[in-house]
Amino acid sequence: MEYAVHALELEAAVCYCETCRRASGGAGMVWVGGDRGTLRVYGALHTWRSSDHGARQLCPECGSQLFRLEDAQPGVVEVAVGTLDDASAIRSTHSAFANQRPRWDARMALGSQPLAPVPGLLAKGTLHSEAPDGPARDETLHSMLTSTQDAFVSIDPGGFITEWNPQAQAALGWSYDEAIGRPMHELIIPPEMRSAHLYGMARLQRTGEGPVLRRRFEVDALHKDGHRLAVELSIAPLRMAGGIGATAFIRDTSQRQAVERELRANQDLLQRTGELALVGSWTVDLPASTVHWSPMVRRIHGVDDDFVPTLPGVVGFYEEGAQERLIAAFEQGIEDGQKWEIEAPLRTPDGRRVWARAIGNTEYDEHGAPVRVVGALQDITGRKRAEESLHMLTQILEATPDYVVQADKDGRVTYMNPAARQAQGYDAGYDVTQHRFIDFNTPETTRRYRDEVMPAVHKTGVWMGESTVLVAGQPIAVDHSVLSHKDATGQVVRYTAVMRDISAQQRARADLFRQQRTLSSIAEAIPDVIAVVDREGRYEFVNSAFEKLVGPSRAEIVGHKIGEVMPIQELQGSMAHIQKAQGGEPTSFELDLNLGGRQRNMAITLVPRQSEGGTPDGFIAVLDDVTIHRQRESRLIGLSERDGLTGLVNRQGLEAYLQRIPLGEAHGVAMLYVDLDRFKPVNDTWGHPVGDQLLQAVAARFLALVRPMDLVARVGGDEFVVVLGGMPGRAAAEQVADKLVATAAKPFDLGGRRVLIGASVGVAFAGDDGWRGLMERADASLYRAKAAGRGRRA
Repeated sequence: MEYAVHALELEAAVCYCETCRRASGGAGMVWVGGDRGTLRVYGALHTWRSSDHGARQLCPECGSQLFRLEDAQPGVVEVAVGTLDDASAIRSTHSAFANQRPRWDARMALGSQPLAPVPGLLAKGTLHSEAPDGPARDETLHSMLTSTQDAFVSIDPGGFITEWNPQAQAALGWSYDEAIGRPMHELIIPPEMRSAHLYGMARLQRTGEGPVLRRRFEVDALHKDGHRLAVELSIAPLRMAGGIGATAFIRDTSQRQAVERELRANQDLLQRTGELALVGSWTVDLPASTVHWSPMVRRIHGVDDDFVPTLPGVVGFYEEGAQERLIAAFEQGIEDGQKWEIEAPLRTPDGRRVWARAIGNTEYDEHGAPVRVVGALQDITGRKRAEESLHMLTQILEATPDYVVQADKDGRVTYMNPAARQAQGYDAGYDVTQHRFIDFNTPETTRRYRDEVMPAVHKTGVWMGESTVLVAGQPIAVDHSVLSHKDATGQVVRYTAVMRDISAQQRARADLFRQQRTLSSIAEAIPDVIAVVDREGRYEFVNSAFEKLVGPSRAEIVGHKIGEVMPIQELQGSMAHIQKAQGGEPTSFELDLNLGGRQRNMAITLVPRQSEGGTPDGFIAVLDDVTIHRQRESRLIGLSERDGLTGLVNRQGLEAYLQRIPLGEAHGVAMLYVDLDRFKPVNDTWGHPVGDQLLQAVAARFLALVRPMDLVARVGGDEFVVVLGGMPGRAAAEQVADKLVATAAKPFDLGGRRVLIGASVGVAFAGDDGWRGLMERADASLYRAKAAGRGRRA
């Protein structure tokens, strides 16, 4: 490589290291003098662009900085020899090497000396070994490298390729002869990544380590034809006589990534299809008691992305009655493994009523234990509304006492509702199509149909008025309406007549009285507690359920004010709601009442009444005893906060416990974050059942070590958290941590198996960063303990 240099009194040096001397044909240095010249670099010198907007020339073998070019001063070359990491070691070439200016032998052309063989290379692409069984081992290695499915590449300390198996040729395009001896970064590393690669090689020579060693990662590689392909790379260092080289296994992942892209596209299509059909997915992780909702499920429930669903919370969305069906279906599905499906109404936080169709199925692990419930949720509100509207309309037509008769465009009867059939004396099997519409009109009404009714219907679609019709051969006065129904082309296809007998107003009033009496009977029969309160706060009416709940008789309640019937101290939390209802604002709330010596949790709804003038006129109170519901919800919350294997609280229970600690007591709280050492080999050796027994035994030991006031939680597979309250100082907490380490190190007898593990513990005290900060600091202390050698606390 050549660099044009435009600077006065320039003297520059190439590094002394063995690699540079070998790569430059034995010439250890190259000197350039004068006010203008060209710096010729013979060897593996590479450029690294630093954050200070300059290009530094580095040696990849030892990391020495040779010279620097500044972006702001392109005509100035700062020449130095030193390390990149120690700026104080950068020295001027002129001052440091003024008396050491070796010249290459004039009799030997620069670069004419043959390159010294690099230890570790063997002809035909096999790794060299100087052991007595070298040839056999070389043959074995060669067989392995040619038979592996991955591409294999090795490089020497200078970055030159020393091994290139057939899979590398197939994946990257370069043949063995083309690749061997070439710098790897020129062949397969994209240009924008080459500087980082060369700097990494320099670091490898200095430290023997690097951030990409001994792990798998994905990166782009260059093919011979110039296109990029996605690969998975695994790099390991390789010590050689001349320094540290590297070996790499390369796997082409472009096809896999294409499949993943197609999968993501299909998933996206599925999601969009679900959104069009108003269908979303949900899962319940049973061991962790966590619930996941897709965006569509969140939209159906009317919540945003910050809402965290829980099992009790999910049930709470559904209306009373539907909750029991949902819980029963969920539990039955877990028990028998059958897919379940229910349709039920739920309420969103803003009060909207949504009909949802829920489908669920249970998944089990290899031991037959239920681990997850997966399902779908569909918004069927539109369908339900249509069904309800049709059903309601049918019910109205079937139940209304009005006479409803339909006829086709020619006047032939096609339908009579039950009221009309009964009035005419027709049973359900009677064929009404043998009649025409005018058969039931009086002569006067027939004439009005011709002159008045039909012209109005054809013009406006409806006619309303009073007329007379024949019922069982006798004329009666009716309140009469006629409607026309048209098809898509605007042609009339049928007519509907609705007729109400207005000759029996007295019967109508009797019917009204009967309806009122029915409503009163219903109010007495329903289990809900109902009371009507006037504008002065006095009871006007209470049903039997209210009388039984409160205690006094109805005569002792009606006419008295609320405070005279209910203990005033019990009503302190409800007075604001009562005032809202008296002002005409509906309100709902829950109130704990001590009634009859029993504590009751009541859900109370206050519905304002209005006078004929539209002013507030008291309210109607509906009380619902939700004590059992709250107890069931509390049980569900308890299940969701408990680890099913060890009986300890889980992560959700731990967070709830911490939130309940008063802020004034937080200063004495210590957290011990425990991670079991060598737990995974137990599972790998004896299986998960033995691993589960071990976790249960560890939980029992930890519980035996702490006080009853302390908390032990299992927050991960083999991770535990101990919360100590009232700690006088760090020494006391560390003493408990040492006991945990000691008890975990003792052998465990698991069904005749003697199991040895250990534990590392991180200790932290509560501070001003909250409970999450406390847990993060305890976790960080745990990692320091594990880094220090495991089996200890930090």
